[in-house]
Amino acid sequence: MGLINWIFDIYQHNQIDKARQEAAEARMEAARMASGSGQIDTRRLEDALGELALAAKTLQRVMVEKGLCTSEEFATTLRRVDQEDGRIDGKTPLG
Repeated sequence: MGLINWIFDIYQHNQIDKARQEAAEARMEAARMASGSGQIDTRRLEDALGELALAAKTLQRVMVEKGLCTSEEFATTLRRVDQEDGRIDGKTPLG
């Protein structure tokens, strides 16, 4: 096996290991969202949604403050993205 193939093989194995780790972390996070009875823990879910909303609001504010877009441009793009799934409902499918 040539050196390039060997390096690429190491890189691929590293990417696979990274993906496995990320999947395991996602499974653990999903398990933490469930209560002992298997039901969704609404407090934890609301906390996670609050964190996501804060991150989105922060990104929007930074983009406007840095002059990357105006609030109007952001709102226009948000509406356009909202329409991509065929429904104007203020959300996007999670899948």
